[in-house]
Amino acid sequence: MLYLMSNPIASLTFVHSYTLTFSDYHNHIQEVQDYTQVEILLFFSISGVGSLFLAGDPAQSVEQGTDFRFEEVRAVGYYVAGNRQHLIPDKPKIVNINFRSHAGILNCAGGFLDLLFEYFPGSAKQLKKDYGLFKGARPGVFHQVQVDQLSSLLKTSLQGCVILTHDESASHWRDELNHPLVYGIREAKGLEFKSCIILNFFSDIPSSLQKPWRNLLKDREGSDFELKYPLVETHLKLIYTATTRCIEQLFFAETCSSIAGDAATRWLTSTKPSNDDGTIHNTEAIATHNNVSDLDSMIMTNDEWCIAGIDNAELALSPDIDMEQSISYLNRAIYCLDKAQNSELVAKANTHLQSVQLRSKSIIQDVSSSSDKLEAIEREVAQLTRSLLKEDLLSECTKLLDYMMPYLSTYTKQELEEKIITKIQQA
Repeated sequence: MLYLMSNPIASLTFVHSYTLTFSDYHNHIQEVQDYTQVEILLFFSISGVGSLFLAGDPAQSVEQGTDFRFEEVRAVGYYVAGNRQHLIPDKPKIVNINFRSHAGILNCAGGFLDLLFEYFPGSAKQLKKDYGLFKGARPGVFHQVQVDQLSSLLKTSLQGCVILTHDESASHWRDELNHPLVYGIREAKGLEFKSCIILNFFSDIPSSLQKPWRNLLKDREGSDFELKYPLVETHLKLIYTATTRCIEQLFFAETCSSIAGDAATRWLTSTKPSNDDGTIHNTEAIATHNNVSDLDSMIMTNDEWCIAGIDNAELALSPDIDMEQSISYLNRAIYCLDKAQNSELVAKANTHLQSVQLRSKSIIQDVSSSSDKLEAIEREVAQLTRSLLKEDLLSECTKLLDYMMPYLSTYTKQELEEKIITKIQQA
């Protein structure tokens, strides 16, 4: 008998591939955390002690009537093994690599696990943080989104997106949204979906637990929280389970204001202090706040808009395109970065665009007809040069200065070469 403890957030895809290397084990049981000791005993009785492979994640123990510990598997194993106790492993094998979800989703799921382990330390065995093979966009948050907006998105831009909600609410939302892909979280456990929206998870929490949830997220609760509000443990396992169903694109959607929902939105989208290395600094938020007044902005998370913007800005630097194409890429970059609500990168792309637009103009006639016009252009180029250097756009800065060189005095050329161009080349 061998059993595998999936690290919280671990992918069942890996569990499947992992079992293929254990050809001696003829019977594989997934989601073992959902079974009672009696049911596990039945599995042993049917398959035998030496031919059973069990896999599960204790942090996903959300089935009513079960309170799983991997130690219980070992206890059952010893009970049925008799004098063959060498078949019982000392420790579970632990999976630390996730092949399903990218880091943006895993970091969010890890945030909920941190709360679970902090306030309910006996709820599941705490393991090292899991990590994914890829980075990726953080989840997006739709706060107080209209139901008709969601319905429109699901029919157009987000076709095939799966809605996850409390099991008792699934049929209501299936009818309300006229969308067949609505699942209760328990119902969806063990499945995986490319794109997911976790809908009204916090606003549908019972009213008696709305304030405790807010206090939990604001770190206002004491050590007796576990005894006072045991049902919150199940909620944390449910939201963790829902988060880890997603492969690529995840959204949290709340259609109405609620104490827990408002607090969750702030908690998800706020930077958090960290002092893992001995110094206190802020880490980025684990999710982004999406603009629910703009349907175009809702089809992607802010991080995905940001990635698209950066990709377009980098394409504008390609030596294989003309300046008209470069301007087109930069306009697209500014559009995407504005959707991402990233004002710093919008400013950077605008500076880049101004420089390319200036270089695209022919100024020979202007500078030859009037010294005042040349002086005005020099002032504009000087300001742009300063902005380009500030934004670290060194390549574009060099191109702009090369563009102006034929119209400058010998002294000015020498000063630029010595004080700017040489230093850029060294950088």
